[in-house]
Amino acid sequence: MFQLNAFNKTQRTLVFIMLTSLLQLLPGFASAKQAAIYPRQINLSGNIFHFSMPEDFSKDMPAADMVEQLDINDSKKFDDPEYGNLIRRWWDIKSPGWFGKEMGTVMMNISVRRVSNNKQMLLHKVPYDMMQRLDLMLILDEQYHLDYDAINKEMGSQNGVPQYYTSFATLLGTRILPGFRDYVFNQQKWTHQSIGGPRSDLIFILAIPVSNEVFLEASFTYTVNDGIPLREFRDAAFAKMAIIQESFKIEYKDGNPMAKIVGNDWLQQSTDEVLEQHRPQILKLFSTPNTNKKLLDKK
Repeated sequence: MFQLNAFNKTQRTLVFIMLTSLLQLLPGFASAKQAAIYPRQINLSGNIFHFSMPEDFSKDMPAADMVEQLDINDSKKFDDPEYGNLIRRWWDIKSPGWFGKEMGTVMMNISVRRVSNNKQMLLHKVPYDMMQRLDLMLILDEQYHLDYDAINKEMGSQNGVPQYYTSFATLLGTRILPGFRDYVFNQQKWTHQSIGGPRSDLIFILAIPVSNEVFLEASFTYTVNDGIPLREFRDAAFAKMAIIQESFKIEYKDGNPMAKIVGNDWLQQSTDEVLEQHRPQILKLFSTPNTNKKLLDKK
């Protein structure tokens, strides 16, 4: 009897080991195991950017190593369009369950970008001041045109709407609606901009100043697969990326005035309130016969 019980126990142990090994091969089990969150940090000339991310990356999109240190003090280095790229990663988004269906992908790109020259002169003619929230919005709007105007011209529009589209602001009755939103992560204010793209692509941008010359930009490009309900995909993708975004934090070096700007001053005002403070200038953009088309790009 003793020998039979011992034999049964050995059998049960072997069966358990076999089942565990088989489960390792299942997509759902592997995804759950790989979805552990790992912290990362990048040194930007003494300003430490902290974030965490799951490492169940898409196997179809190999990526370069993360840049762990970047000199942001020499603005001429940004003449190289590749300079400032910190990390790019892709994730496959699947529906819940062991055999979840492939719904789409998300590409995350984090980079440091140099503040552009004020070529648009949308609301003023002086150089941009990163300590002004309005100027950060103007910078993001100008950066959108620098990145996508040539692409839109080449691809053409659909029913008058560019392939990649956003807006600085729109007017609803007498109310000014900003094309930006507020996000607060770890008591620091980030500015959000959305850019729509072909095939319902969505580019979700988060920006925060690092110095008066550069800002940190984290962009997330959401691409849904054919035949997948857009809301179903985005709900799952947004939830996964929120884990990364909520970990964002910049540990500014001593004496950097941006620490107080994003961690105190900007927390007191929303984007709506910022634009409302400049109502007379913004309304002029809508009232002139040659209204700036860039401002009226549809959302």
